[in-house]
Amino acid sequence: MEYITTGKSHGPAIITTIQGFPSGVLIKEDFINSELKRRRACAGRGPRMSVEDDKIEILSGIRNGKTIGAPITILVRNKRNIDLPPLSKARPGHIDMAAAMKFLTADGRVGAERASARETVGRVIAGTIAKSFLDCFDIKVLGYTTQIGHSRTGRNVIGRKRDNLFYTLDNKVVPEWKTLLSSAEKEGDTLGGCFEVVGLNIPVGLGNHAHWAERFDARLAQAIMAIPAVKGVEIGLGFGYAGRPGSQAMDLFATKNNRPILHKYGGWKRKTNYAGGIEGGLTNGENIIVRAAVKPIPTLKRPLPTIDLKTGHPAKAQVESSDICAVPAASVIGEAVVAFEIAHAFTDRFSGKTLSEISRRFKVYQKELRKRFS
Repeated sequence: MEYITTGKSHGPAIITTIQGFPSGVLIKEDFINSELKRRRACAGRGPRMSVEDDKIEILSGIRNGKTIGAPITILVRNKRNIDLPPLSKARPGHIDMAAAMKFLTADGRVGAERASARETVGRVIAGTIAKSFLDCFDIKVLGYTTQIGHSRTGRNVIGRKRDNLFYTLDNKVVPEWKTLLSSAEKEGDTLGGCFEVVGLNIPVGLGNHAHWAERFDARLAQAIMAIPAVKGVEIGLGFGYAGRPGSQAMDLFATKNNRPILHKYGGWKRKTNYAGGIEGGLTNGENIIVRAAVKPIPTLKRPLPTIDLKTGHPAKAQVESSDICAVPAASVIGEAVVAFEIAHAFTDRFSGKTLSEISRRFKVYQKELRKRFS
C-alpha cells in the first residue's frame, strides 16, 4: 500500500492517489474533510488558512461510500491559483538556496513551491483513509502537541481530550502557549516545539526484521522526518537510552500467577514501554510511541539577513505568507502518516484484496497466538 501526492501549493489543485488499498472499507467524506480542517484551523496558522477551505472530491476508487480495490484518487482544489514571483532573497533555514544551486538558477522558487507544507494535505487524506481501515480492527492513532517554544506539557496526560486549538492533552499550558504565540507574532518571529503520536491496540509482529527498508521503526522515522520542519525523531525512550545502562533500559515482561500476560492482539505485556512498541523492526504489542521536534518556521515577518541569489550582495530575506507556529498542524500530519504506516504494515502482514479476506487472516493469527503463547 502506498500513496503519492501531486500538484503545486499555489496551483489549481492537490491530487492524492492511494494504491493497494483493499476493497470493502467504508469511507466517510465528512471524516476526511474534518481531518483536513483540523490541519488547517489550529493555533499558529497564518492568513492563507483563512482563504483555503479544503473539501475533497473523490475521482476514483470509492463507490457507494466503500473502497472497490482500485486506486483511490482524491482532489482538493486550491483557492489561490497564481504564479508567484521569483524568490532570489534566500531565507536562511529554508530550501531556497539549496534548491537554486541544485538546479543552477537564481530563483529559489524551484524548491520552495514543492517543499511547501501545503502538500501535506495529501498525507492527511491518505492517513485518514488508513484510519478508516484501522477502525475495523479497533486500532487507534492519536497525535498531540507536547511543547511550544520552551513550554512543555505535564506528564501522564494520556486519555484526556484534545479540546483546544493547540491539540494538546494538557489544557493547563494553553494560556501560556497563547501568550507565547502572541508575543512571537508581535515581534515578527516564529516558534517551534514538539508533538507525539501514540498507536493503541497494535498487533504484535507488524513490520519486517529481515529488510532494513521495511523495519517498522525505520518506516515510521522516515514518515515523520519527511514532514516539513521536523528535525528530530525518537521512538519510545529514544535519546534517553544513551544515558542508561542496559539493566535499566529494557522492558521486562509482566506476569500474573507466574505466567505471562498476553495483550488483546498478541505480545506479552511489559512493565514499561521504553521501546515504544517496537523491537528489532517489529511491533511487540505495546503502544507505539513516536515523538518529533519541529523547528521554527524560517519565513519571518521581520526577515533575517541573507545574500541575494541574483546579485550576490547582502539583503533582507524574502517575506512570504507563513505561519507563526506549525507544531499543532504537524501533530495532525504526524497522526496521519503514522496511521498510514500501521495500515501499510497490517495489510502487508495479513494481505488480501478485500477487507473480509484480511479480517479472516487476522483472526487465524490471533487464534494461533492464544493457542501457543497464552
